[in-house]
Amino acid sequence: MTGNDIPRPLNDIERDVIARLLSVPFPGRDELRAQLPFAAVEGRRGCGCVTVNLAVDRAAASAPVLSGAPVSADINDDESYAGIVLHVDGEGYLCCLEVYAIGDEPVRRLPPVERINARPQR
Repeated sequence: MTGNDIPRPLNDIERDVIARLLSVPFPGRDELRAQLPFAAVEGRRGCGCVTVNLAVDRAAASAPVLSGAPVSADINDDESYAGIVLHVDGEGYLCCLEVYAIGDEPVRRLPPVERINARPQR
């Protein structure tokens, strides 16, 4: 979780992936969208994957989400299967963009947004 580039602003692909996840309707989505300009990457996992921990300036409004993981997505490209989960902390702020693989190799690159099939958690 350390590195010379941490903390840092979201890069374009991280921002686009989060925006894609926030394109599906669910309670608190609009508030989470409004948090995006206030979000930054505050840490990474040590496994080499693209999962990032997020911090949001508390000047942004909190989101009344019903779950700590209100939206997720599948990514399937004929060669591999992966998933994405957007996590929200107990106070209603974005806290993690988790990207996981089904298999031995971690996901090392975020997919193009057109391959992300987002859906609200039920």
